[in-house]
Amino acid sequence: MPDESSRQGPRPEPQVKVNDRRRFTPDGEAVPEQEVTSAPEAAQGEAGGPDPRDATLAQQSARIDELMRAYASLVEDGKAARVRLEREKTRVLEAERAQVAQVLLEAVDELERALGGAGDATGPLVDGVRLTLASLAKKVSELGAQRLSVVGQRYDPHLAEAVDVVPVGDRSQDDVVVQEVRAGYRIGERILRPARVRVGRFTQA
Repeated sequence: MPDESSRQGPRPEPQVKVNDRRRFTPDGEAVPEQEVTSAPEAAQGEAGGPDPRDATLAQQSARIDELMRAYASLVEDGKAARVRLEREKTRVLEAERAQVAQVLLEAVDELERALGGAGDATGPLVDGVRLTLASLAKKVSELGAQRLSVVGQRYDPHLAEAVDVVPVGDRSQDDVVVQEVRAGYRIGERILRPARVRVGRFTQA
């Protein structure tokens, strides 16, 4: 007697389900599994929120801006320092020229007094004094010293020192420098020495 299994016929073969997750390029080459899995994760990151790389780029950009501002500040400070150095250099050179000019002017004063005492005298000695005086006056001029023009001008105590008052009958000459006793000089805005002058004082007859 045939058994139950023979009456039912042959058993069907069990089905095997294959789940192949591999990806292939258009050329038929298999895509590495790491690239396959990273792409969805990257897409998920883009869709899920801001990319942390954006924050990093923003921080780097802010840092670059900060460094550029610091660099610009250093450049401006350097320019200001150079200007200060140039001003200081000019001031020091002007002071040194003023000191030398002061010494030369004292010699000029002595020679002028000597010539004034000689009157109309002539001779090699007087001629030598005149040549020396002219040479010293040239050196004073080369140092940048300029003679103050005060005669005929309103008396200015910053430029001249009044050593005497002279009566004048013309009201327009009142408080006006009428005579220079000793010349005054300046270098730039620096007064080397004020002029010594006589000032008119109006007096009614």
